[in-house]
Amino acid sequence: RPCLGVSMPLAAARFNLVKLGDINAPEWNSPAAGSLGIFTVTIAITNITLQATDPEGAAVTLTITSGSLPSGISMTDNGNGTATISGTPTFVSSETISSFTVTAEDEAGNQNGRAFTMTVRPNYWGDSSDGAFNNAND
Repeated sequence: RPCLGVSMPLAAARFNLVKLGDINAPEWNSPAAGSLGIFTVTIAITNITLQATDPEGAAVTLTITSGSLPSGISMTDNGNGTATISGTPTFVSSETISSFTVTAEDEAGNQNGRAFTMTVRPNYWGDSSDGAFNNAND
């Protein structure tokens, strides 16, 4: 029987009630916003794990929504509220700062972005070394 002149199937009403109940954006667990570190060309970075959870327990995806990672570095959403940043920075001619935002989004579309930076320094020796001084590359 219509209420206020509106007819809605029961299944649609249930879906809308569930969707309206999830109004909180995911919460970041780690890492803190800001610099994720300073890295040197040709040296693989230690995996960096990002993590966010949803207060209502919904699944959370993590994506880069603005900016970009340094060349040679990538981010993989692990499908469990975490993402892994990994790779080996490629050539830069001077210290380069990459700024990017990762957004945590739950199934209801609630979002929470966090801004990060990564700094890549060149290999100052111009060879295939890690850029650190030693007798072989002085």
